[in-house]
Amino acid sequence: MLRGSVAIRRRVPLRRLTPLITRRTRPRRGPPRSLAYLAWIRTLGCAVCRRPPGGVVASEAAHTNVLGPRGLRQKTSDYSAIPLCFRHHRGDCDSYHHLGEQRFAQTHQLNLRELVMALNHRYCRRGPRLSALYFEDFHD
Repeated sequence: MLRGSVAIRRRVPLRRLTPLITRRTRPRRGPPRSLAYLAWIRTLGCAVCRRPPGGVVASEAAHTNVLGPRGLRQKTSDYSAIPLCFRHHRGDCDSYHHLGEQRFAQTHQLNLRELVMALNHRYCRRGPRLSALYFEDFHD
């Protein structure tokens, strides 16, 4: 605040309202996380309808329980994610979140375990982008 042309100075400095960010001393608990892997998954086409991302259609990373059970209020490992469009992830009546994992896999005839393992293997090799033929191997 200005009084005339002279600024009023505080006698006591303001306290820091947000704590400083500190490094972890112990490793984090919980399932493994990887923002790079999730970003890579979003570049792939939908595992069900095989639409490539871009334009109006965007791929989302859908976490599955294939690599192990999740804890209470906790997502599974990021490495268990599969690419799904909005419609098949959470938007339609036959979506992953509406049907649940088991019924979703049965309805769309997907072998989720093999799909997740193949995506992990492909990510480690970082080869060319997946083609539509790649997903045909994981439909029962």
